[in-house]
Amino acid sequence: MPLAALMIVAAGSQLTPATARADLHNITYRARVDGVAPDSQATFVINGGHTNTAGLSSVSGNAFEANTVLPDPQQAGMRIVLHWPYAANVHCEIDVDDNVFTQLDQMVRPAPGNADPNNGVLQCGAPVPS
Repeated sequence: MPLAALMIVAAGSQLTPATARADLHNITYRARVDGVAPDSQATFVINGGHTNTAGLSSVSGNAFEANTVLPDPQQAGMRIVLHWPYAANVHCEIDVDDNVFTQLDQMVRPAPGNADPNNGVLQCGAPVPS
């Protein structure tokens, strides 16, 4: 093979784009209930579109934290549920790659006898699949 042909083949191989890999993002979920609210729960999105649920501390001010990795930070979401007769101020925060992505602080007051699935719920970030 002539030298010119070898140079073209070699140069051509350098111009071929590498196979793209999806960038992954570190997601940190934080939740805190500032009040007494036993049996409160946080449900959050983990990899593959699945969810995980964890009980929140019934001691006022104790923070919950969970970590996962997602290819798209827009998929990160958390749902915090309080049950009647308890009401409390709830803090919800989602960090992406160590930067605050979304944060909410809101009083959550579940209504007695209300069958609405969003009764007593603070939703933060993307909707959490059921």
